[in-house]
Amino acid sequence: MTTWRIDIVRTTLATGMAICLLFPESGALAARLDVTPSISLDQVYDSNVFNTGGSEKGDFIFRATPAVTFSLRMPETTLNLRTSLTSDTYYKYTELDSTNSAITLALDSQPPIALSPRLSLAPSAHFVQARNSYLRTQLVPTEDPLAPPSIASETATRKSRHYGAALRANYLLTEKTEFSLSGGFRKLQYLDNTTTAVGSRVFNGDTTLRYKFTPLFSSGVFFNTSYNTFENGTDSRVFAGGLLGAYRFSPAFTVDARAGATHAKETSAIPGEPEFTKTSPYGALSLIYLERDFRAALSAKIEQAGGGNLGVTTRRETVSLSVSDQFATRWWADLIGIYQVNRSLESDVSGDLTSAIFTAGIRHKPLEWLEVHLSGSGLRQSGDNGPLGGDLTRYSAFLGVTLGKTYNVY
Repeated sequence: MTTWRIDIVRTTLATGMAICLLFPESGALAARLDVTPSISLDQVYDSNVFNTGGSEKGDFIFRATPAVTFSLRMPETTLNLRTSLTSDTYYKYTELDSTNSAITLALDSQPPIALSPRLSLAPSAHFVQARNSYLRTQLVPTEDPLAPPSIASETATRKSRHYGAALRANYLLTEKTEFSLSGGFRKLQYLDNTTTAVGSRVFNGDTTLRYKFTPLFSSGVFFNTSYNTFENGTDSRVFAGGLLGAYRFSPAFTVDARAGATHAKETSAIPGEPEFTKTSPYGALSLIYLERDFRAALSAKIEQAGGGNLGVTTRRETVSLSVSDQFATRWWADLIGIYQVNRSLESDVSGDLTSAIFTAGIRHKPLEWLEVHLSGSGLRQSGDNGPLGGDLTRYSAFLGVTLGKTYNVY
């Protein structure tokens, strides 16, 4: 077993044991452990199998993804650990065949773990290794607010790993005052020997203090920061702070907003070049509608952010939409769309990059152990081939089944 696999196993086991030790004894005694082995078999069409910015070549792919999910179910929360391995067989470009085109490992809790009536924790962690950025972007979890996805995608096929972990703690200081503290880490590492793809590492944190003025309205302050390190030698620190507020228009519809300023300090890899600083507005808005089996969320965010494969900290503007619905018995539909613009912080450096990604699908479960799914996804990227990248277009369609059964261990 290689060193990185040993490290992942050790980290996962240590994290799981630490979380289990935090559970109240009564909750631990009432817990049960379920194991769900499954396999997904998909017929895929990919319009750009070499991930190139021109002369795209498409192919059909047979994809098999065996997976195992461990679920520790307690009265008020469920801790999930899932691992999977993806194997791809190409019909035309057989040189791309791979028995491990993607490897994933993910840990999360739904809902957050309630350690007491006042304190709750929401842990999450993931590891994704994929043969190209398009597949990696699809597999990296997007639920973690401390690790917002960067959908900027480099051209050409490059194998990479993406690590991520975060922990959010919420504490009710008084009946109307809530304090939250979060910390996160993510790392993007390229495995191929290339000089055009830039790995990165990000440590970030976020803290809020919120007061509930009325049953419908709450407001307060926030502060967050991140430290970004790029493999090309560029480092940056980003600070943001301001006011936040939330208003519940109805039992199903909530608006959450943040407004303030963000300040970035970037150190160049070129010796003797002065530190670059930039201050600009910061804003985030989320509209969330949740009723029974239907959920819709629309969000927009303006920030200065690092990470990803761009090699610099950018002015990032993101709009995202997610919709999920169980519209009939054993029928589900899902839609996710993200539009993002990355702009260079320095006015004398060109290279804006615009990316749009979407995923839409429908699922049907005719039997308890069988699910049939049909979905499509796509990525459209446009740039000027400057420091931030060039054009890229890629679409995929999936038709397949998932076979799985849950077994209770204890």
